[in-house]
Amino acid sequence: MENTEYIRGSCERFCPDAEAKMRTQKKLLNFFEYKDGQKHVPGVLVKEFTRSAADAKVPKAKDMRTEHCLTKTIEYLLKDIFLDERKPYHLVYDFIFDRLRSVRREIVIQQYNARQTIRLIEPMIMFMAYSRYRLCEEPIDKFDPKICNQHLQECLNVVLCSYDELDEEGQTTSETKPTIREAERRYFIEALYQIFNLGTPEALVRGLMLPAQVRENENFKLAFNICLNYHQGNIYRVMKGLPKLPHIICAVAGAKLQTIRRLLLEIFTHAYNNKQLTVPAAYLLHLTLLEPQLLNEQCRHYSIAQTPDRKALHFIKSDFKSDVETIRVQRETFIDEKLSRVYLPEVLLLKKLWI
Repeated sequence: MENTEYIRGSCERFCPDAEAKMRTQKKLLNFFEYKDGQKHVPGVLVKEFTRSAADAKVPKAKDMRTEHCLTKTIEYLLKDIFLDERKPYHLVYDFIFDRLRSVRREIVIQQYNARQTIRLIEPMIMFMAYSRYRLCEEPIDKFDPKICNQHLQECLNVVLCSYDELDEEGQTTSETKPTIREAERRYFIEALYQIFNLGTPEALVRGLMLPAQVRENENFKLAFNICLNYHQGNIYRVMKGLPKLPHIICAVAGAKLQTIRRLLLEIFTHAYNNKQLTVPAAYLLHLTLLEPQLLNEQCRHYSIAQTPDRKALHFIKSDFKSDVETIRVQRETFIDEKLSRVYLPEVLLLKKLWI
């Protein structure tokens, strides 16, 4: 039930009047808040994120947005702003990321219940998961993956705790069962959590303890089995399973691929540690999901010998550079193809998932 002890917002605007007036007067508007890009002509303003000061007063209801307004704010950000191509995507990301932090802050202040929290936070998870992949090749001054990962994990933890809370309520009360859409959204987020936390025992334990209807979902089982195979050291099955993941979850896996490839190559240096043995390049290309030129890059980076025609590789354990850093995360052709086949705003807002 809703806790009436906490303040409830009454503002139905994306940006409360007081902040809109102040930022307009002081010319503190973001590029995406100007009308049609015209400087000094205010357009649609969205409440920005501000940290709470130690002596800050409790916000007034008129300065807090209603749940309906917060929902519309998220939809506006992940449709209109997300598709705005007038600026590079890292600037789009910065604006949306900041405004979504403001929404998260209001969720905490207003102490929304589990179901309300889930509805509002799930799209944020999707946005950060997608952006983490799309911006993976940007320099650190334009995009910091560690900050994105931190906030993505925080949002995942909040939503998973809310799922657990609803599960407990369902066991002790006559709480209405989730709709089919709500259940599908949960399956997707639970699967995303598994892949995002690939290699951590906490994710595996959670996967084993989930309600039967979640564990038995075919799409969740795909993600969980990939994580289980990774834990067991069966990298072959991991690599075979990754391309089967849907769009955004596959993009999340993209951030893990270079680490998995390195592990796979290290395994080969032990299994084929013989100057007389070679491994066909075509086989490795298929297994590692790499393009030919990128396989050559891997060989140079880790000091793996190739035959003169580059059609086979020699794996010598003593030559492998185990002290070099793992190759940086990069965009993957097969992931980009998956993402190109979907309308991203619908996916980020969890309206179409298992496609």
